[in-house]
Amino acid sequence: MGKATIITKHVLQLPAYQDAKSVAIFLSMPGREVSTRDIVLQAFDDGKSVFVPYLHAGKTPKSRIMDMLQLHDKDDFHSLKPDAWGIPSIPKDSVGRRRNALGGIGISDAPETGKDHYPILDLIFMPSVAFDQSHCRLGHGRGFYDRYLQTYKTALDSSTAGQKMPHLVGIALRQQMLPPGETIPVSEHDWKVDRVVTPDD
Repeated sequence: MGKATIITKHVLQLPAYQDAKSVAIFLSMPGREVSTRDIVLQAFDDGKSVFVPYLHAGKTPKSRIMDMLQLHDKDDFHSLKPDAWGIPSIPKDSVGRRRNALGGIGISDAPETGKDHYPILDLIFMPSVAFDQSHCRLGHGRGFYDRYLQTYKTALDSSTAGQKMPHLVGIALRQQMLPPGETIPVSEHDWKVDRVVTPDD
């Protein structure tokens, strides 16, 4: 059984996955990250709303922002074209028709929050270069997820919907886990995950 298959099996057994109505999940870089394809497909079969990262230009020159936008269904997922890194990506011309996990439709500098617009994720799967035993994560160095989680928390705090922060789950191969005693240096802006799923679970 392949590592991705084993990890998918472990993920599907998580109460945080089983209870989630809306999940955000990274689409993996071929050959460098665990494939998340089967988790995405199973989430559709399980009737969940599935959101994936979409990177776009920020306000300042050369800055990039990550939003989580909804995939409509399996056909939508299968139709995604790979970007320069081989990661399946949402086409720009469809962004304005997609639900944003922070509330509202499409992307905006300040997603609407209020009675009908509020953050809706129950679970976010996080990619990583490495995790340590206390669930600190070493990302790819651009800070997209740490900034997104802060934006999400701010939107949540200004919402009256009473939602909680989503459960954060890291997905990693055995070699991405640091041995006991080795730690990842973190700053106050870095978010820990709630748990890490590996093939060894």
